[in-house]
Amino acid sequence: MSPIAEEKIMGVERHVENTAPVKVDDDTEDTFRPPSIGLAVWQKLLGVGVELRGLEPVPLDKRTDRRYINICTILAASMISLLPLGIGLAPTLAYGLSFSHAAAMIICLQFVLIIPSAYIATIAPKTGMRQMVQARYSFGKYFNGFNSLLVTLGSAGFGIIACVQGSQVLTSINPERLPIAVSITIMMLVSLFLSFMGYSVLHFFARWAWTATLFAIVVLTGTSGDKLYQQAPPRAQGAPPYMGMVALAAANMLTWVNIIGDYASYMAPEAPSILIMCYVVAGLAVPFSLLMLLGAAIGGAIPVIPAWAEAYKLGGIGGVIGHVLIERLGGFGKFILVILAFSVVTTCARDLYTVSFNVPAILPPLRVVPRIVWAIVATGAMIGVAIAASASFLESMASFLHICGYTAGTNACIYLVEWFYFRKANPASMDPAIWDDARALPSGIAAAAATFIPWALIVPSMQSAWYTGPIAKKAGDLGFEFAVVGALLVYAPVRALEIKYRGHL
Repeated sequence: MSPIAEEKIMGVERHVENTAPVKVDDDTEDTFRPPSIGLAVWQKLLGVGVELRGLEPVPLDKRTDRRYINICTILAASMISLLPLGIGLAPTLAYGLSFSHAAAMIICLQFVLIIPSAYIATIAPKTGMRQMVQARYSFGKYFNGFNSLLVTLGSAGFGIIACVQGSQVLTSINPERLPIAVSITIMMLVSLFLSFMGYSVLHFFARWAWTATLFAIVVLTGTSGDKLYQQAPPRAQGAPPYMGMVALAAANMLTWVNIIGDYASYMAPEAPSILIMCYVVAGLAVPFSLLMLLGAAIGGAIPVIPAWAEAYKLGGIGGVIGHVLIERLGGFGKFILVILAFSVVTTCARDLYTVSFNVPAILPPLRVVPRIVWAIVATGAMIGVAIAASASFLESMASFLHICGYTAGTNACIYLVEWFYFRKANPASMDPAIWDDARALPSGIAAAAATFIPWALIVPSMQSAWYTGPIAKKAGDLGFEFAVVGALLVYAPVRALEIKYRGHL
């Protein structure tokens, strides 16, 4: 075998690795190796910049990315898109809130609920671990498989939501010649290329992709703005719609605690924590909230503008946007539609990237299969689900996001209690040498208890298109609140007993 060849692309590893484990300068072993079967192929892919590393922690000598703004640009590129615009319909169109109430809740809730995710992003550079690997230090190796399954489904779900929105817009250009299924397939195949290449290419693409989308959104705002003052009278009655907004905001911001570290694991360990947190807020909460406001305004106008209502009935949010731009701008409007449609590519690619190395976290024996294979498999699965979900988009989206909010609440509490109370916020307590050692890692009993026990209260308190519990019927969706309180009350005492019994973290 030829010697290891190394070169750098944008400060991130681009190298051909030997098949034997390599000792790094922090005295931990780099456990990543390309598969021995077809080794020449994997080496060629590594040589052209394809990232094959999966769950394996990034060793210290590979954590060289000092362009810390990368985490801001990859978040901004995926948030300056149709995704938050479509989600923004829910407060006014689905929950029946007035625009002013929706705006107040969007801004206040999302800028508070982003804080845990922004903080957790600062830990990845210090540990070099993907988020689901960090989770093993509280969930254990095997129960973390169940946790990873939920996170993977959530990541794929957000990618599917974005894909459906972009495809609706693309189809609105010519519905007869470009059916929604074809548009979905196009979106996912383009996204596959970016996720296939991995960390370096994703960050490079995201650095510039948002500029064209921002221009298109400014054009959309200008062409629709003179009608957005027309808002349907609020239909919301009592607490339920407002509590639903809490669950929605939690799903938007708090679910990032499950994946945020994936986009910072190659960054230098001395990355300034405050700067990383500010970049996360600037790249995630700011554009997401602003575009949700635009979506809420459009959602409030749809019921009172007959042409918009008809366009929404035929093509969802994409149909409305298509109607506005083509009616006002003609051919140039179609060009803007193409830009808006492909704005979701970064979002879908980002979620495919996370899914591709979370699959082995679900079933550890699958770790022998390279990350890029799972990216291809996930693309096929997401295409099928997206085509089915496009038929009842708004209802499916709202219900899915609520459930994501519940699970994110428990995960955030478990992670932060473990990190602050038991590990004293010390990265050294997450020894990378034991990341795959089930006996050395926690048993996962405390995390399992804190995950499942709160569901005794979540189920009667949840509200979705599929089921509404008796508590939710009277007080609104309290599933997120019970998830957080339940996890806090259960995890700490059970984990303390586990540590006392086992004699170590």
